[in-house]
Amino acid sequence: MTELSLQQTACPVCGAAGFRRFLAGRDVRCGIDGLFSVVRCDTCRHLYMNPAPTAESLEACYPSDYAPHLAGVTKPGAVAEDGIQSRPGSSERVGPARPWYLRYLPLKSVPGLRSLYYWLTDDRTQPVPLARSVCPSAAATRIPVSPKALELGCSTGNYLAALHRQGWEVYGVELCAEPARVACEAGWNVHQGTLETAGLQDEAFDLIAAWMVLEHVPEPVATIQTIHQLLRADGILLLGVPNAACWQRYLFGANWYCLDLPRHLQHFSPSILRKLLEQAGFDQIEIVHHRTLLGLVGSLGIVIRRWFPSARLGGWMQRYPEQPRLLLQLLLSPLAIAFSLIHQGEGLTVQARKRSARG
Repeated sequence: MTELSLQQTACPVCGAAGFRRFLAGRDVRCGIDGLFSVVRCDTCRHLYMNPAPTAESLEACYPSDYAPHLAGVTKPGAVAEDGIQSRPGSSERVGPARPWYLRYLPLKSVPGLRSLYYWLTDDRTQPVPLARSVCPSAAATRIPVSPKALELGCSTGNYLAALHRQGWEVYGVELCAEPARVACEAGWNVHQGTLETAGLQDEAFDLIAAWMVLEHVPEPVATIQTIHQLLRADGILLLGVPNAACWQRYLFGANWYCLDLPRHLQHFSPSILRKLLEQAGFDQIEIVHHRTLLGLVGSLGIVIRRWFPSARLGGWMQRYPEQPRLLLQLLLSPLAIAFSLIHQGEGLTVQARKRSARG
């Protein structure tokens, strides 16, 4: 098993040194050795991992079988499901075929079923905006200019492909070497390393996306400030994080699937996240709660495996968030939507605008 080098750290949000131990847990996803602690800052109440991995140990937190780095591989030269060619390397996600109940049953003929299906499957986790909706001036100009988008933690490039199909000129940053290599081989412009080592120009992007990334970074305040510098005036930031203020975190404690130690260094509440964005110079901040219960299934699987280590059901449930099944998602959707409506979603999608000089 891999053993990490850890170091004590002050609060990554406010810099205060005082904290109280909140919980301790092990790596249940990748098997990295050690007992990892989450503490609560005495000053701002932020939850963070302490001691945390050193800068040299960060990449070791992500072994070769880390599931998010294996999903969403792109295929150069393919055609997307919507029939739109995408370059470089027209790309489509490699995934399982449609389930039998969508292929053979005459569901399309049922009135209103298509609308219901889209409503139930809209989990609000990763919106893909049209370039012309964010940058209408680009659509109006006679010169063919594509607005620029950057994704942090782009893995193998699946979201880059989706953005490209919507009219964006895309760039990516990925910490780990293997997924960055796959993305580059598929034709995407991806820097392997951190945002700080990417050498990007200030005010170069109209959109920056960071899906389930901010909880992984050692210095979230500096990362948000750098994102702010890279965005043009009125540019848009899209990000997603687990919701550390949701009921699942209270119920499952160290068995909460979204805890994901030692990779998740930060555990954000909506109020702290909003405060960080406002302090960095963002406004028009909209926080949407996810309409999914993937983490709930994973947490139940972790609990079952703690009591019954050899139980196949527990193992299947723990892996379920990495390989979800459409039918179960549809069955859980009404409950997931209900939790979202009362602001208890297990994750958060945030949209914010860079405050312009005039605004």
